[in-house]
Amino acid sequence: MTRVLIVEDDPMWAGLLGQYCQKAGFSVVEARSPQQAMDRIDEGVVDVILLDMLLVAETGMALLNEMRGYTDLARLPVVVCTNNPVITQEVLKPFGVRALLDKSTMEPADVVVALRGALA
Repeated sequence: MTRVLIVEDDPMWAGLLGQYCQKAGFSVVEARSPQQAMDRIDEGVVDVILLDMLLVAETGMALLNEMRGYTDLARLPVVVCTNNPVITQEVLKPFGVRALLDKSTMEPADVVVALRGALA
């Protein structure tokens, strides 16, 4: 079963995204911060990451920057899910982000399609 790491500090959003993923047949692991995400990645429980960019302590960019420093993690698929209009696919391109979802307009099917596309 494909394991999705949801990096989201808002429990409501994390739960909602987790439901979308589980209904599509994915296994879900959650992290509330970039450091927790790195811990989960180090445990080897991640196939793809669903990343919010605006987290309480740090931004999602902190995680993307750290991952970029490791050859094996640079290939780990990431889908960004945010409502920050400043974050664009062009800004995320150097980090290997496979898809960008807008929280304000996305549908459950959009999340599933983006994750499957990132894994392809």
